[in-house]
Amino acid sequence: MLIASHLHKNMDANKYLQTYVTNKKGYQLTEEDNKKVQIQGVYQFVYDKLNSSKYRASKMPEELDSKVKQKIKYCLTNSLPIHISVPFGGYKKWQFPTYPNPDWSEVFAISLLIEYLSPVAAGYEKGVVLEFFSDEIFIARMNNYPQGDLDSYNDQFANLVSWFNRCIPKNFVLKSSKIRDQISAKELNKRFDNEIVKLRKTWDSLPEKEKAYRLAKSERNYQGNLSKLNKDESKKILLESTMVHDAFIFGDWENGVPWAFDKDMIAIGYRYTGTWGIPLRSSRSSTVQFWIGLGALINKNISFVPTSLSYNQYLDNIKNLSHKKITIFPKYFTNLQSIPVLKGK
Repeated sequence: MLIASHLHKNMDANKYLQTYVTNKKGYQLTEEDNKKVQIQGVYQFVYDKLNSSKYRASKMPEELDSKVKQKIKYCLTNSLPIHISVPFGGYKKWQFPTYPNPDWSEVFAISLLIEYLSPVAAGYEKGVVLEFFSDEIFIARMNNYPQGDLDSYNDQFANLVSWFNRCIPKNFVLKSSKIRDQISAKELNKRFDNEIVKLRKTWDSLPEKEKAYRLAKSERNYQGNLSKLNKDESKKILLESTMVHDAFIFGDWENGVPWAFDKDMIAIGYRYTGTWGIPLRSSRSSTVQFWIGLGALINKNISFVPTSLSYNQYLDNIKNLSHKKITIFPKYFTNLQSIPVLKGK
């Protein structure tokens, strides 16, 4: 589903992106904003901006809503910036031609988050910290990604975050962090191993449909040709991948590792967030998680709409994608020298 885009008459893709990506100098409070701050207070102003339906992919459940309110109050009471955290995969989906590095999907996600949070920075003196937390520490084990490719992605992503810092107000800071900043791979794998022992004991009791779903998901994400292996070998690999995933999602491994969920952090997610993170769009027209999406522009009449294509959407539209040269980013960002453009209906 598309949401409203800005109209840009006689503007090509490069000029559109030059405006959309780099014009992040700050948000000017409206008369309505000022009245809300004066009458209802900064707390209500910040909450309303974070809960804006313009950016949310779905409504926040009551438990999450309460958690967000508590953390806003904590930041304000302690004169801290509003600390927004974004836990993310820390890799680019290997089936995309842009693998292993970030592409326009990451650019659009960062751009939209800046747009989403700029009013908060404008209305609250202490401003905003937007911190991305990479999960790459266990991806090599779970999905068979070469660590060198993961390092390349994370290095470029960190540099992309730094690039955006030059475009935003002084009281708005972007940061790039990793789980491995807080725990070693050796210690994490030790904790995962302990969790996997428990998970294996309950695996057989799961419904067959649920087991098939989890194994199929692991197969989609696993980098490698499993068709050359016999059925038992393939299943063993996919079960291990599933166990690693479940140890991360369901396991009790986070003791002493606050990463993206510390007491002052308000987490952001895109899909399946439940009660852990505010469910936002990843671009103007998508909720696809940016690391498993391909960034593109939809060219609709005289307007452009930033989007992030899922792998299936990419396959469905691959013949209809043209590529336009872009001159915004340094050549170090290998996937940002051109952009896929899809003609909209």
